[in-house]
Amino acid sequence: MRIKFYASYAFLVGVLMLFGMYSCQTEPLDSEQSLSATSSSASKTSSVILDWSCSTTATEVDLLAGQTMLVGKVKVEVVGSDYKITYDITADGYCLTSTHLSVVESPDLFPNNNGNPTNGQFEYGDDELDCVTSATYYVPTSKGTYIAAHAVVNCVSDVTSEAFEQSLPEQVDVCVTAKGVPESYFDIQIADGNSLSGLFDAWCLDQDATLNNNECFTADVYSSYETLPAGKFEKPENFGALNWLMNQGFIGTEATPELGNYTFGDIQIAVWKLVDDSVCTLCQFTGPYNNDRINMLVEMALAHNDFVPGCGDDIVIVLIPTDNKQSIFITIPAPCGDCEETAWGDGCPFPGKNWATYFKYDAGL
Repeated sequence: MRIKFYASYAFLVGVLMLFGMYSCQTEPLDSEQSLSATSSSASKTSSVILDWSCSTTATEVDLLAGQTMLVGKVKVEVVGSDYKITYDITADGYCLTSTHLSVVESPDLFPNNNGNPTNGQFEYGDDELDCVTSATYYVPTSKGTYIAAHAVVNCVSDVTSEAFEQSLPEQVDVCVTAKGVPESYFDIQIADGNSLSGLFDAWCLDQDATLNNNECFTADVYSSYETLPAGKFEKPENFGALNWLMNQGFIGTEATPELGNYTFGDIQIAVWKLVDDSVCTLCQFTGPYNNDRINMLVEMALAHNDFVPGCGDDIVIVLIPTDNKQSIFITIPAPCGDCEETAWGDGCPFPGKNWATYFKYDAGL
């Protein structure tokens, strides 16, 4: 009986051990399967399907700032084997300070992170634009037909404001370093210690006084859009026309095939005709000039007497010597404003969370 009991006991223990062994193996298998299932579920949850479909085809689109403000255009032309892609600011009060441009075969190839464009990785552009109103880039047409055109635009300060007047120094110390030079009437140097310090081309405003090479003087500083000293200039109402004239870059360009190119002498005498009541007779320091060309300049300038320089333009700054020497002027860049907006060439939205758009070039339009 004892032998049978031990045999039965041994059999029972063996069965229990075998069951326990399989039971211990099963638990880690179930755990692994559970982790695998959880991981698979998480992967499916984090995988987002991005919709890159785009129905906007164009050769020119609006440049929108802050999603809704129309500030310009983005135009695409084909020149040889390249696209010529031009940003043009058309709205007063804005300028370009940065551009980023990408051209790809398929929109999902735009540099992006989960459908949000990564502008810094775009293939073309410029982060150091000096508040300009136009920027052009040439891109091989082989790159593709989908175009994302990003820009940063700045607001432009109002040069007619009191704030701009107050930003100028009250007085500067000036020395004439040359007179009758090829690109202007004077070369001058403004002494250090103020916002106008440096070398400048300068122009004569007044025939009633003289100013010679190597002369130095202290000058009162005025914006050409503020009230100028009474009686100092015969035609102060024409300073808008003068500002327009100085922003056109006429020197060296053709007036007509018959009259030839504009000279700095043409510009100087046109200045006198606009704001002064007399013109030199010998004109020793103007170099060559032509009265017909001068009359054309004056007529064009007076047609733009309401001109106000914006960002990317130059503004005339008047320097009136305190010792009754000849009044002169220089030009400086019109300042750009402090506000900044993101802009995109309008079209199809990027599928990410951030506002951004792109379009497809279609030469058939």
